Amino acid sequence: MLRQKSSSNSALMVGLVAAVGGFLYGYDTGLINDLLEMKYVYTTFPANKESFTTHERALITAILSLGTFCGALIAPLMSDNYGRKFSIIVSSGIIFNVGNVLQIASTEVALLCVGRYVSGLAVGILSAIVPLYQAEASPKWVRGSVVFTYQWAITWGLLIASAICQGTRRMPNSGSYRIPIGVQFLWTLILVTGMLFLPESPRYYVQKDNLTKALTSLSKLRRLPQDDEDLIEELVEIKANYDYEISFGRTSIFDCFRAGGGRHKQKLRMATGMGVQFFQQCSGVNFIFYYGVNFFASTGIQNFYIMSFATYLVNMIFTIPGIILVDTIGRRKLLFWGGIGMSVSNFIIAICGVSIADKEINAILSVSFSCLFIVFFASSWGGGTWALCSDIFSISIRQKAVALTAATNWLVNFIFAYITPYLIDTGNHTAAIGNKIFFIWGGCNALSVIFIYTCVYETKGLKLEEVDFMYAHCTSALSSEKFISTKIDYAKLDENYNPIAQTPPSTTSNNTTMSDELNTNEKDHHQYQQQNQPLYNRASSQANDELMIIPYQNMLSPVSTEENEEMDAHQRRRTSSSVASKQFSNSIMSNSTQSGRQPSQASNDYQSYLESLKREYSLHLQNSRSNQYLVESSPSSSRPRPLGTGTMGGRRTSAGIGSGSSATAPSIPMVGIDDFNIDREYSYLLLQLQPL
Repeated sequence: MLRQKSSSNSALMVGLVAAVGGFLYGYDTGLINDLLEMKYVYTTFPANKESFTTHERALITAILSLGTFCGALIAPLMSDNYGRKFSIIVSSGIIFNVGNVLQIASTEVALLCVGRYVSGLAVGILSAIVPLYQAEASPKWVRGSVVFTYQWAITWGLLIASAICQGTRRMPNSGSYRIPIGVQFLWTLILVTGMLFLPESPRYYVQKDNLTKALTSLSKLRRLPQDDEDLIEELVEIKANYDYEISFGRTSIFDCFRAGGGRHKQKLRMATGMGVQFFQQCSGVNFIFYYGVNFFASTGIQNFYIMSFATYLVNMIFTIPGIILVDTIGRRKLLFWGGIGMSVSNFIIAICGVSIADKEINAILSVSFSCLFIVFFASSWGGGTWALCSDIFSISIRQKAVALTAATNWLVNFIFAYITPYLIDTGNHTAAIGNKIFFIWGGCNALSVIFIYTCVYETKGLKLEEVDFMYAHCTSALSSEKFISTKIDYAKLDENYNPIAQTPPSTTSNNTTMSDELNTNEKDHHQYQQQNQPLYNRASSQANDELMIIPYQNMLSPVSTEENEEMDAHQRRRTSSSVASKQFSNSIMSNSTQSGRQPSQASNDYQSYLESLKREYSLHLQNSRSNQYLVESSPSSSRPRPLGTGTMGGRRTSAGIGSGSSATAPSIPMVGIDDFNIDREYSYLLLQLQPL
């Protein structure tokens, strides 16, 4: 429990700092809503120097979304090559500030639009990377809540922008708009400074085959020592999952739309991610945030700035229940019931607008149900969309896929931001539908409810590496609610997460006596060591802190180079991936010339393997109770530990061979053992080799 609390606190801190990237978007959105209604602005920027035309208003508002669309598409190029942390720092500290300078310097629509486009590039990059970084840095029990803070930061940005504009809107000079824009430098400074002290995503380091840095990063994020068993188990699982996917080949952006290579139901997943982003923008929320001041003014409300501020305040407050509920009731139910509430609210606003003649009553009802709509949106679709999209994709394509879903969000955002003025304004070449536009939003919300029920799979409580397995084995979105976290043996699965036909267990022939095996000549033993050199390094050339992550099945059934050439694709995949890295600790050391035993083929099944070892070594171990078969003390333990005692799936275990002793794989004869750590569920063995 204490471990979970420590990891959760660390993840929330990381999430809140990174979420400042969402704050930048929220602030810019709230800024432009109020900015266009400032007297100094609408008498300075428009070509007619009197008021913004429909085209000018649409262009200024929508150009940011066009920039965010382009920024989201280039995000994978930065993130996958230079890291999540570096990309966040560069996009906010450099790109966003360049756009900020251009906006401050502007005195006409053209330069203002250029500045907003450049700032939009940065916001788009951040929107594709920040939720992903938050998800990859968080443990499964708080991952949704941490990603939800990205939306919460957006609501704070909207609120603070509105408050600052309230203080400057009556200024009779350029300070009325330059001060609110200039304040954004402070927000980027906070984000850049905070990110300098946060660790990089451990999954990014795994993708780069840098397990040393991956372990260091994971240790900081979980606030656990680097030799902690649970920490190493988590890293092994991440590495195993990545190796499993990469074993089918490298991926490109086109793989986001095709299944195979360990990516089951990939088209459905992309449809899910892009679909929820589409429906989020079709909900009508940005109509209120982009054009709320203009809309409330058209209803006859006098204090329309106050009404706009009230909607931002409601949005911020009711995002908090969503942070709590997303990991309690899950993404699927949260989006489902939120969509129903949003649909009902929008239809009521539309019906009131066309059926109530009294303008004052209509204004009160419009404001009231607009706030109710925001309550449902803030607690569900606001952050739930980002949480879901950061969950559902495989590690090999995750950044590319998340970027495409974010780009979908911004593209739809741009379309609605641009056409909305033409729908609600009065005058030439406009539809002037007024409140009737809420029929469109309500209809889209109703469709989103159907979409959630039929297409969205539940990811609550699952590690990111378990989501692939869930998609492979759940036949429908509804059945995914019953799926529970499970251990996965990647070495025994094909690319669709179906079991591979296993070779029947084999044990040492009964016709071979123990004495015959122990008298195997040294030449054969030397040839055997040479043959299996890729599986582990010799003690003479291995540093004390060197660790290898080795496919467990390789240790049980090693094969020669000639045999490898004859194996099928799946078997070759299971026996060829081994990775060495520095500064891991406390597993197993072995190197010997004392036994000289010709290794036998052990069972691929772990339990059968142990049974065969019991028969083969019981007599030998009983007659050889000496220090060479006992450990002195593990560096991670204050008391001596018998040979073979270690961890399995995060639990202490003993192989139970003899009394106070155990055996390791017959492929590695023993002289001394420091600690024995098998992660059986993921078919990986952790080795630390030391010369005696």
